[in-house]
Amino acid sequence: MTILCILLITGCGASNSAEDSAGADKQINVTYVENAEQTDKEEKAVSENNNAGEDLEDETVKELTMEALLELYENDGLISKVEEEGLEGFLAYGNMKPVSVREDSLTGLYTCDLVYPHTSENGITSDRNYELQLSYWRPGTAEEYGHTENEIDNIRLMEKESQDAVLLYEVDERFTPTKDLQGFLQRDYGMEQYLICDLPGDFTLGEYRDDIGLCSGWLLEGETEEPPHDEWISEAWYCPGGIGRGETASQILQFDSGTLTNVALMMNHTGQYHESEILEGCEVQAVLVEYFFDLFTASGWEDYLSQHPGAEEVLNSHYWYVFMGKEDSDIFYVLFLNQEHFTKDDVIRMAQSVQFTESAF
Repeated sequence: MTILCILLITGCGASNSAEDSAGADKQINVTYVENAEQTDKEEKAVSENNNAGEDLEDETVKELTMEALLELYENDGLISKVEEEGLEGFLAYGNMKPVSVREDSLTGLYTCDLVYPHTSENGITSDRNYELQLSYWRPGTAEEYGHTENEIDNIRLMEKESQDAVLLYEVDERFTPTKDLQGFLQRDYGMEQYLICDLPGDFTLGEYRDDIGLCSGWLLEGETEEPPHDEWISEAWYCPGGIGRGETASQILQFDSGTLTNVALMMNHTGQYHESEILEGCEVQAVLVEYFFDLFTASGWEDYLSQHPGAEEVLNSHYWYVFMGKEDSDIFYVLFLNQEHFTKDDVIRMAQSVQFTESAF
């Protein structure tokens, strides 16, 4: 188009002489050359811009996805990434965000929101929301505790609704990360996948909880009055009761010649009444134990009494606990009822009504 315009303009002032014709040809040639050079420059600029765009695209901050995390984890790439790239390797993901921690905290925290589909036993697929939690040693405190600045301490993955979490990486070798991340992602949080039983009275089970004291599980919900207690007390120590599921049976259940005879529950602010009692009539072996739990520390009770003068002194809760398990499985179950609301017969009937599914152990 540019050449055509020049030709028209040149033609308007042209003569029939050979000189004018030659001059016009020269003008056309010069203009064409200049235009060709300009076109080459523009094409070169476009090419350079395209290359720069590709470079920028390569340098665009990528976001971590659950699929990428799975690939890393299943090929031992997560450990390699921690060891070779450290904290910076994870901060390269655009969706890793810092979380405010207390000033006196030894470690800092970054989190990342992830989504992954879950298919229920009924074949219904829906997205679940997860949070990747990366804890690292903060500069200024790391060296004092034998670590380097910004060294990754641990990486956990938490399902947001249930707050169920699994360990993916831990610098402390005393803790073992999960070997089945896919199994965690497909975990069903309904009790019915493991067992069914008769609940006492008009009580129902609440949502799955990652921590109900010594394991995960479901707490009973009903019309009861919450007793006074310290803020740090686990709800499992004052609620009506619940059903728990743990994966450390070898540390808790004690078998003698194939018979479950006792349990070893080691927790602070906890005590046992009487000897364990072997419970008959259950689908698997079971023992009945009575426990008490502290609702206050000594100082906590003094603080409460100063705010509530004349309050009745109730420093402990009391529970019936039934532990159930198999010698060849590290899975155990526990039923527990608050003695404030239930009798020994209530917990025995509940335990004897339990029917386990094929996936229970």
